[in-house]
Amino acid sequence: MTAPHRRSVTSDRVVALLFAAGVGLLGAVLILGTRTQWLLVLAPIGAVIVVIAARWPLLALIVMVVTEVTNLSGVLAPRGGLPLFQASMVLGMVSIALALRDPLMRRRLNRWTGICAGLLGVFVLAQSVALIDSVEIAASLLAIRRTALDCLFVMIVLILIQLTRKPWTVAAAVVIPFAVLSALTLVNQVVFGGSMSFGGFASVTKASGDLITTRRYGGPLPDSNFWGRHLVMGVPLAAALLTRALRDERRRAAVGWGLALAAQFAGVYLTQSRGTFVAAAIAMATWFAISGRSVWRWSPVVVPVAIGFAAIPGVGNRLFQALSEVSQGQGRGYVDPSLLGRIAAQQQAALMWKEEPILGFGPGTFPGQVLNFAGRVPVAVREPTNAPHNIYIELAAESGTLGLFSWLVVVGGFLTVLGLSVTAAPRSRERVLRAAVFGAIIGWSVASLALHMAYFRTFGLMLALAGGLAPAWPLPEGVTRRFAAGAGACAIAGAIGGGVFTAAWSAGATDSVTASEYATLKPVGQFDGWYAYALDVRSRVELLPTVAILLRDADPRVDVKADPVRGLLDFVAAAPTEAEARNEVRSALGRAETTLGSAIGYNDYVLQTVGSIRIGTQSSHSAASVLIASVVGIGAGVASGLLIFGQLVPRREHEPAPEPVPAHGVTA
Repeated sequence: MTAPHRRSVTSDRVVALLFAAGVGLLGAVLILGTRTQWLLVLAPIGAVIVVIAARWPLLALIVMVVTEVTNLSGVLAPRGGLPLFQASMVLGMVSIALALRDPLMRRRLNRWTGICAGLLGVFVLAQSVALIDSVEIAASLLAIRRTALDCLFVMIVLILIQLTRKPWTVAAAVVIPFAVLSALTLVNQVVFGGSMSFGGFASVTKASGDLITTRRYGGPLPDSNFWGRHLVMGVPLAAALLTRALRDERRRAAVGWGLALAAQFAGVYLTQSRGTFVAAAIAMATWFAISGRSVWRWSPVVVPVAIGFAAIPGVGNRLFQALSEVSQGQGRGYVDPSLLGRIAAQQQAALMWKEEPILGFGPGTFPGQVLNFAGRVPVAVREPTNAPHNIYIELAAESGTLGLFSWLVVVGGFLTVLGLSVTAAPRSRERVLRAAVFGAIIGWSVASLALHMAYFRTFGLMLALAGGLAPAWPLPEGVTRRFAAGAGACAIAGAIGGGVFTAAWSAGATDSVTASEYATLKPVGQFDGWYAYALDVRSRVELLPTVAILLRDADPRVDVKADPVRGLLDFVAAAPTEAEARNEVRSALGRAETTLGSAIGYNDYVLQTVGSIRIGTQSSHSAASVLIASVVGIGAGVASGLLIFGQLVPRREHEPAPEPVPAHGVTA
């Protein structure tokens, strides 16, 4: 009786594998055609591997995570266009379908599965509603389809985490590839000087920047800023894994995770992205704050290391320069061009939101609207970018207030799930991991203040981890009340810190009246070919910024801003009274005529004013005053938060002991 049964099972498996191979071959022919013959050979083999791997949900989960964090499909796309993302989706869905045949596996899905699906559904629904007023239906439909597929991917990963109960393994599957790729970028910089891309996994980007100390590395991505946003999520996860190994006294594992953490810090540095530096610091600070007292005792080590990292050339000095440029409003000839381009793009998106505040212009429509808005914003650049460089303004511009609100619901909802988890089990071994995922989401969100929506699926892994780390359902008695009290305490502490920052900011401000007037360069001479060439001051991008520098140096009291896109020089003076400001501008224009003539000759150009004098007010801040206000505000917020939590949170000796993990809970 046994032998025929075994032969029957074996034959069924063979038939299933042959069927999978046939489906893979047919799909390859339909999608890729018959020209790439080697892909037709690999397709049935890959389909068979997918079916075999699908029998082990943990293996399927690891494959999906590693494929995504390494951007494997993007790196290999130019070499044959393998549909790796689609294959990983099929692998995950087949694995879930096979696993759910087991009643025990089905019981591991709980109310949180539906809640997380509902949160993602709110975002997809809001994007779909914004299609009503879209100015480009085709672009919006494509964007909505991509969003729906990405959210489906997140749900597949989330369900697999719930079925396997291996969130620590998922964290390791994120950290190890990030560490390896970061190490490759370091080797590329130190050994090969940036000439070895390791097959596209340690690439050097074309981006530049002021005061950078190394080449800018994008890892497996074409942009170092987005690669840095990925690493921001990996750093707190590595810290959590290191903490777990130290608690378990596994020295070899602790050394390995310590090296992984160091490698990711090296990768963060090699991005040379200021936004990445700030977001990584915030992500680590968030993890440190939520992890609890057992981690806080490392403060004497962590704080000096953080200060030392900020003192490295290319980090602190670049951050201070950016702060100085933004706060003091220096002339555009001195501002980092990449920073100027982002400001211009954000102003365009903000203007789009202002014109269509409810539903926006439609998902995915910003690139098509750049031509209509690039010349209507105060900051104009010669080559405007086709991305808004701010995910929040992007959502507001493309899907209006509704889309922006839906995104805040998604992020806030998953953060709430993590907050309830920490509140329900404050002494759980998973607390450091929950804190790490919390920090990763916060860090990614902060980095997105200067980056648009891209590579959402990698961020979605953190959302899936948040759902996989959800507390037991139903929630224990009193958890919701304690969480609400803690959230309220955080809000109060944030309000106090914000109020102190605002007061310090206002105290360090210098208010004045401003007067400004536009001028342009007018050629001197006959109307011939030379005159036409000289009149075109916009095509020669360097001309007006160079003249602005010459005229600014002649009178440092008046700022001269160059706008080569519009062909204008903006003379701006600040004074205590309106009359003094007007006189400063008039005097500066007179001195500029003399300076221009002595510099390039009286027979070449003269200044021609455009329009009339504009009067306004401004509050200027020095970089030091902004830094002091930030430190004071953060300090006040932290101190008030500690005082409030000291009254709300019970002492350690009164905390309940760690509870046993329920059947539908999370294990290591």
